[in-house]
Amino acid sequence: MSLLAYAQDPLTVTDGEGPTPTGSAVPWTRGLIATRRADPRLGANRIGATAAHLLSRTLRPQLMEVSRPSVQARLALLLVLGACTRSETYGFVAVLGNDTTSVERVTRTGHRIIGEAIGRSPTVTRRHWEAELGPNGVIAHWSMDTDIPNGPPGGRHLHHTATFTDTVTAFSRGTSAGTRSFAYQKRYAETVPWNAFVYATWELLLDAARRQPDTMRARIGQYFFEGWDEGHVGYADIERNPDGSYAISSTGLAGTGTARLDAHGRLASYSGQGTTYKQEVRRITDVPDIDAIAARFAANEKRTGLATSLSPRDTVRATVGAADVRVDYSRPSRRGRTLVGDLIPYDQAWRTGADAATQLTTSAPIELAGVPLHPGTYTLWTLPTRGGVSLIINGQSGQWGTEYNADRDVARRAMMVDSLPGNVERFTIRLEPAGRLVMEWGTFQWSAPIRAARRAS
Repeated sequence: MSLLAYAQDPLTVTDGEGPTPTGSAVPWTRGLIATRRADPRLGANRIGATAAHLLSRTLRPQLMEVSRPSVQARLALLLVLGACTRSETYGFVAVLGNDTTSVERVTRTGHRIIGEAIGRSPTVTRRHWEAELGPNGVIAHWSMDTDIPNGPPGGRHLHHTATFTDTVTAFSRGTSAGTRSFAYQKRYAETVPWNAFVYATWELLLDAARRQPDTMRARIGQYFFEGWDEGHVGYADIERNPDGSYAISSTGLAGTGTARLDAHGRLASYSGQGTTYKQEVRRITDVPDIDAIAARFAANEKRTGLATSLSPRDTVRATVGAADVRVDYSRPSRRGRTLVGDLIPYDQAWRTGADAATQLTTSAPIELAGVPLHPGTYTLWTLPTRGGVSLIINGQSGQWGTEYNADRDVARRAMMVDSLPGNVERFTIRLEPAGRLVMEWGTFQWSAPIRAARRAS
């Protein structure tokens, strides 16, 4: 029996009053699982025992007087209550190449899901979240506490809440400076809290998609609680592939990821190879010690310094004739990955780095790979094939690295391709005094001549 089959809780208790997102107080009535929230010392078995105790106090005086059908009905009720307290614990591990970027633990018990996550993409961040589900498995209320151990003193802790109703989705976001509350009209069949690096929220997304009438495709709202476009609601389009996997594209992530579910409909794996984040995720049943991992991640970060990007931005400068030339680019790490033909696909224009497109700016006329360039800013793309590599000089600038427009190409020229004896971990661009633009990563080296513009004869 699936977990959603246990979502009908026939016994409810009231755990008092709680604030609405606007600050007014209204009574919240929840299932018996609220007993665990009120007293965290009560485990799943204790909750079941509490339910049995409450029922026994009610049923014992009349037990010998009721008919057989009533006894059977009440026994069935006890079995349902016991099922509601069944606990399932599992986790997710995400890797980028040979680096572990996040570890999560998820516990599902009846109407409640509790998640713990520690990640470093790139800043070390610890998150604890809880979701309360309605009878149909839809998230009714959600909260999250985020801790950034090495963050600035005023920005180390965030508290989020979300309430989902038939008409609105209401949120709050609390920092040391105060709490901001806001709400949106409901636009999608369901909306779930989501973050690209918290993979249990991808499972929430898939759970919601599977509840929709169309079993082949669905559009689910996403509340971006942290990161890109935080505090806003976007959406994900989820489509079932012929092989049974699911393609996920989102307003919060460039490209399309691929998710696979297990026999119980839970997220078994996720591949971000089709997205800009490239992370690979797998489900685990033996969850390691989250606290120990968090302590190690935080200590390493404190020693090496707070990272602001997985692919830090860098600039290389040189004087070429009368021109001041500058190349601005991002420097991804190899992390043990296969580069050309895999991470950098054949026959596709590559941004020549990561994140924003790589830009070359010249203050005076130059020639790059034999192409005359007037003063200005250009973007540099590369196109690897099995037979070589082409340098693409494009007249558009300022765009993200996924926004290549071939109509703006100035020229395409072949590059020199060489192999390096050792590994270059971070992608590197150099402007050599000898007059070469050089790109190196892993064991490849691509280069093109760069020189001052020839004078007209």
